[in-house]
Amino acid sequence: MTTTPTTDEPILPRQAAEASSSRGHAGPLHVPRWPTELPLLCLVVLVALGVWALLAVTVFGLLYVGLIGVFVFLSHVVFIAHIRGSAVRLGPSQLPDLHARVVELSHRAGLDAPPETYVQSAGGSLNAFATKFFRSHIVVLYSDLLEACGDDEAARDMVIGHELGHHRSGHLRFNWLLLPGLVMPFIGSAYSRAREYTCDRYGKALCGDRDGALRGLIVLAAGGRLGRRVDVGQFIEQSRSLESSWMTLGRWLSFYPQLCERVDALQRDLDRAPVRSARGTVGALAILAAMVGTPIVLGVVAFALLAALGKSLEGIAAAAADLDPPAEHQAPSTADGLAKVQEDFATFEAHLRELQRRGGSLPADAEELYQSWSTTRPGEAPLDPFDGLEYGVVVDGRSYRIWSSGPDTEPGTADDPSIDVDLSSAPRP
Repeated sequence: MTTTPTTDEPILPRQAAEASSSRGHAGPLHVPRWPTELPLLCLVVLVALGVWALLAVTVFGLLYVGLIGVFVFLSHVVFIAHIRGSAVRLGPSQLPDLHARVVELSHRAGLDAPPETYVQSAGGSLNAFATKFFRSHIVVLYSDLLEACGDDEAARDMVIGHELGHHRSGHLRFNWLLLPGLVMPFIGSAYSRAREYTCDRYGKALCGDRDGALRGLIVLAAGGRLGRRVDVGQFIEQSRSLESSWMTLGRWLSFYPQLCERVDALQRDLDRAPVRSARGTVGALAILAAMVGTPIVLGVVAFALLAALGKSLEGIAAAAADLDPPAEHQAPSTADGLAKVQEDFATFEAHLRELQRRGGSLPADAEELYQSWSTTRPGEAPLDPFDGLEYGVVVDGRSYRIWSSGPDTEPGTADDPSIDVDLSSAPRP
């Protein structure tokens, strides 16, 4: 069991120099950003510009965004009012020792003026945060976290320096405009994690003690009393449990690096992030590919099934149409119908005599008469205008009687017109 974090390399000379520098009157510190922060910021800006451009296409899109913006802004106003009214603001006569330390660290960080700094009870939560309201820079330190740090000034300075780093790095500027990119999964979350690593660099530089900075992070994980008993090496080893496919995906979606990863990076002097197994990365990419590809494949299959179903329904509809009864026949007036009947009778007689003139067998019944129609006439044989059906035909040797159902559409009644065609004599020249 170890009581304080230790490292294998000799660090006391460097720590002493850093501690002397942080508490002396040297100029502002120069703390480099985390390597991926600025490239990711460019991606966030591009995403935000793209989303705003899409929303600008429709007036309603901008209206909704405006309404949501007003709601979020008013919620922030309420939040700032709560901080200023319910938390204790540090000042020369209000917790003066802590106030003096914030002023000194702000000067060392290169801030033009120290931020409004508040101490707030949060029901046992170990946290601190930086925020902004117009031009006012604000830092809130939870009292439980300060009490957990106790007399460990280096751990406390790590926490304060981290929050000052957010203001010094400009992490709170233009967040309203960048909001679409900041909340974008993977891109926004990666940028947020890079900012946290940058601020850990500020915390370490301002506290001037790497071991003290490690203790500041350990307090966040295990609290003040138990944090002193944490084995840092074993805590760092916990990060290996994050190398599976699902845990890798969870880390990518997280807006904050895990504390064991931050401790690991801090122990490495924050030169680089911990190296992870490639298997977890490959597995996470495979999960993402499956999440994206599966809906696409299912969509294609569903489209193909719907297309096949549509064709089947078309075939069923066509078959049903063939089974549908014909549309109700609209009979003409009596005069028009009789005129049409006489015209058709003359055409039938001409057809039969043409067949006689050509020689060969004559139609033996009504079916053969209609079948033979195309041999002498273009188109289909005429139908009875009164009932829309074929004319009645009676064949007696070489004599043909062709009749219509008449105006009452009932065959065999007195109003049925008919014609007799006798082909027993020689054909007419």
